[in-house]
Amino acid sequence: MISPALRDTLRLAATVTLVNGFTNLTGLPFGFYASLAVLSVTVGTYGNTLELGRQRLIGTTVGAIVAFFGYRAWGHLPLMVALPLALLLARLIAGSLRLTVGYSVCCFVVVMGWLTHGQQLDSWIPLRLFWTAFGILMALLSLRLFWPSSARIQQREGLLQLLVDLGHTLQQVVQRPPAAIQSQAQRRRELGQQIRNLRTTLLSLRGQRQGALLGLGTLASQHPIARIWALLDQASEALILDLDELRRLPNADWQGWGLQGDYAAGLNFVQVVVERLLSWQQQLSGSSQLHPPPSQPRPALPLEALQSPESKAAHRRLTPEQLQRVASQWMVLNRIDHTLKSTERQWRAIVSSTAL
Repeated sequence: MISPALRDTLRLAATVTLVNGFTNLTGLPFGFYASLAVLSVTVGTYGNTLELGRQRLIGTTVGAIVAFFGYRAWGHLPLMVALPLALLLARLIAGSLRLTVGYSVCCFVVVMGWLTHGQQLDSWIPLRLFWTAFGILMALLSLRLFWPSSARIQQREGLLQLLVDLGHTLQQVVQRPPAAIQSQAQRRRELGQQIRNLRTTLLSLRGQRQGALLGLGTLASQHPIARIWALLDQASEALILDLDELRRLPNADWQGWGLQGDYAAGLNFVQVVVERLLSWQQQLSGSSQLHPPPSQPRPALPLEALQSPESKAAHRRLTPEQLQRVASQWMVLNRIDHTLKSTERQWRAIVSSTAL
């Protein structure tokens, strides 16, 4: 297995070699600026490389404009007067654009253009911009072609698969338990192990998220994809807690207490929740573009089933302890309903803010 440091070094060496070969084949002057751009912006992650490339290209453009017009306006002045004026103008423009890395690049281009290429700015500036843009493009392509980072893909697929696994486990938890006490105990232990595995998966995905965020750039926490990851993480944690509580609650004898309708309504709701989580996976894994929640109506907890005459009559026959068992089951299902509702509301808000 190649270490990340060695992988980044080999990628950088291969990219610079390809860029140098291409510049030599073209025969155009100043091709070394492309290699310098590759060396200066390649930092191992696509997001950070994109941000550095953007800053460098903007800084180069601003510096070239200042050098071009400043040299014509102040070229007749003494160097000790004209060059500081040009640098001051470049600093003001770069500062207004809030450049960081591009700030120094902008000033460097002004100095190089003024001192070295003052008599050939008409040819030097277009070639400098072209080779810089070409080098940045090659640096970005290299991160996609040579050992591309799979952290973002693993994070997205891991969270989506976790939601599906949560749905399947929820379905198992609410199914009618076996009658034998020993079978019930064994079933609780097996479900407990499944829930622990789900929690371990969630913690593992959280540990890997920092590497995935590096691929989203310097403002990764504000990126819509990162916000969706955090939202799915929050929903998964809530569902895991609800699953564990359902597993620990005392069983309700729905059949023996005459609550077949209540049990069927709750089981149908859980089945629709499972299908909803599957539709989340399909909606978010279809393409790299962020889509809103499924357009189909969200499943709602059928609390009206508790108001049927049969259900009311059965509830009146129950003891306080039996009523508490039934109420506890419905309270957890109600929290699951709230989790889905809240998640999809925040999901729509993220997509809406992206579209603005």
